[in-house]
Amino acid sequence: MNRLGRYVFAQTFLLTLLITVILSLAVWLTQSLRFIDYVMTKGLSLLMFFKLSSFLLPSLVSTILPIAFLIAALFILSKLYSDSELVIMRALGLSNLQIMRSPLIAATIFLSILYAINLYIQPLATTNFKDLREDIRHNLTGQWLQPGVFTAIEGITFYTKHKTRKGDMKGIFVYDARDSKNIATITAEVGQILETPKGLRFVLYRGSRQNIDGKTGKPSILNFDQYSVDVESPHESGPRHKKANELSMAELFNPEGDLSDKDKKLIRVEVHERILLPLMVFPFVLLAGLAFLLGDYNRRGRSKRIMIAIFSCLILEVIVFSILNMSDKHPALIKGAYGLVSLVVLICLKLLIWPPKPKTSKIPPLEEGELS
Repeated sequence: MNRLGRYVFAQTFLLTLLITVILSLAVWLTQSLRFIDYVMTKGLSLLMFFKLSSFLLPSLVSTILPIAFLIAALFILSKLYSDSELVIMRALGLSNLQIMRSPLIAATIFLSILYAINLYIQPLATTNFKDLREDIRHNLTGQWLQPGVFTAIEGITFYTKHKTRKGDMKGIFVYDARDSKNIATITAEVGQILETPKGLRFVLYRGSRQNIDGKTGKPSILNFDQYSVDVESPHESGPRHKKANELSMAELFNPEGDLSDKDKKLIRVEVHERILLPLMVFPFVLLAGLAFLLGDYNRRGRSKRIMIAIFSCLILEVIVFSILNMSDKHPALIKGAYGLVSLVVLICLKLLIWPPKPKTSKIPPLEEGELS
């Protein structure tokens, strides 16, 4: 690249990175707010909170990066247009394709980044996120029981007045409604929570268990020195069933086990989403370039050109997403999505290389006597 090309490339590349970081952090903060409750009320550590929420970043970046690149390309081209730098580049003999060379190189680099995220980083992060979330839900449930708060766990409502750092509890109330015909109320002076392979176990000391017999309707009171209540976890043992967005490309192309027709369709759609959506950076930058490189120069027409470019990219994005969403029922539509993106790129390149000639109005010949 010459000096002008390096200037345009640097401006486009750095601005895209800046917009991506700002938008990703903004969306990440809003998405991670749902995990704040784990920290405030359930005793989750801040380190675990940041680890859990950080797994959301690859998915956000893969979604935001093409949009950020479009915004950056429109901003840089608009700046070049308003400062008459595009006119100077053309006066130096640069063609439309030579002017767009730097943004296209930036698009190629961002395409590589998106493929690295979509094909490897994102499925790995999604798998780690869901594994960690399941581990927090099922293995750390005992840490969620906070003093002074009624907590419902699998049909049991638990309350403790005080909880020590070692996990010992005092002033315990348990309402067991798992069996609607034999609802029990349990109180105890002290107790502990143990984690077993099947779930949680409440070990209570010096208390009483009260219930009403569903058949006779008579109350029953049992005083005990030690009593245990087991809460089986709904979490199934063994490996967790992965969804399509968690599978690597090798697993998507060679799935293990017998899959239902629905799972096969979801896998097929996931494969083409990972491959096709990053390619949108090329039609985005080409449509942005056409908006400013075609037509007559008019400094007052920037807003109109920007709106045309945004509207064109939005329509293309909506059509591609619609085709991918409908491809689970009509697999032949996937070829149409690739064909549409390729057609848009080829048409844009054709218009850049051979731009349409501006229409010239014919001047009527002068009649005799008009010159004088």
